[in-house]
Amino acid sequence: MLRGMAEREQSVAPSRELLLANHAFPGEYIVKAFGPKTESFRAAVHAGAFAVVGRQRVTIAERSSRHGRRVCITLTLMAETVDEVIGVYRQMYSVPELLMIL
Repeated sequence: MLRGMAEREQSVAPSRELLLANHAFPGEYIVKAFGPKTESFRAAVHAGAFAVVGRQRVTIAERSSRHGRRVCITLTLMAETVDEVIGVYRQMYSVPELLMIL
């Protein structure tokens, strides 16, 4: 599912209220970014998460699609605040090759 630029600009993290109602901070939070299996996509997703929470508080796992053209990058964040989670979502939505985020 590809999104147009106008739709992407309106994409944001879940609301602060929803995040606080369903997650305890500090704590673990998982973000999944789907895109092409390219080094540029991987690097952009990693850099975006690292920019917000730092390399030490992110665990990364990858899973390729059945045909190997796409990848799901799972970011497990040790988030100190809800603002860090929102910041990571903002960073992910700025990745040009992003197809979907969960």
